[in-house]
Amino acid sequence: MRILVTLLLDTLPMLGNVLLLCFFVFFIFGIVGVQLWAGLLRNRCFVEDNFSFPLSVELGKYYHTENDDENPFICSQPRGNGVRDCSSVPKMYEEGGLQCNLDMYSYNSTDNTTCVNWNQYYTNCSAGLVNPFKGAINFDNICYAWIAIFQVITLEGWVDIMYFVMDAHSFYNFIYFILLIIV
Repeated sequence: MRILVTLLLDTLPMLGNVLLLCFFVFFIFGIVGVQLWAGLLRNRCFVEDNFSFPLSVELGKYYHTENDDENPFICSQPRGNGVRDCSSVPKMYEEGGLQCNLDMYSYNSTDNTTCVNWNQYYTNCSAGLVNPFKGAINFDNICYAWIAIFQVITLEGWVDIMYFVMDAHSFYNFIYFILLIIV
């Protein structure tokens, strides 16, 4: 037992070099992530500022998916080059599965039987307040970038992070994530 403890203590300086290398890799990839994607994972599709829904329609200021915390609809701003933009917000469906194609002017507020596609009015992609996964996954500062990098190198949910970044910035961001996994 004494030999084992002595052996473990003798290997600590060598483990220090490995930890220093890991910190360096985290630091470099974190800086790159913050410089490229700071604030982009908060992009959501909002309605225009001068638009208001009828009083009987209760919808949010930005488009929410069914599971908005874990699978938000992240859009690319007009000057961006991302995969998703606000024109790709899915159409609404009735309870029977029928796709809604009508516009706001066809809405009947008295009996509420018209199937209006309210999602077509979410056309303004701008930064919201919330990041994915209750704000835990983002590249807004170096600490949050390290959390995201750690999740990527553990291979647990890294594809979701990569898709969020690709939706908001560019398709070619997969290179960053593949390099991070290989290194």
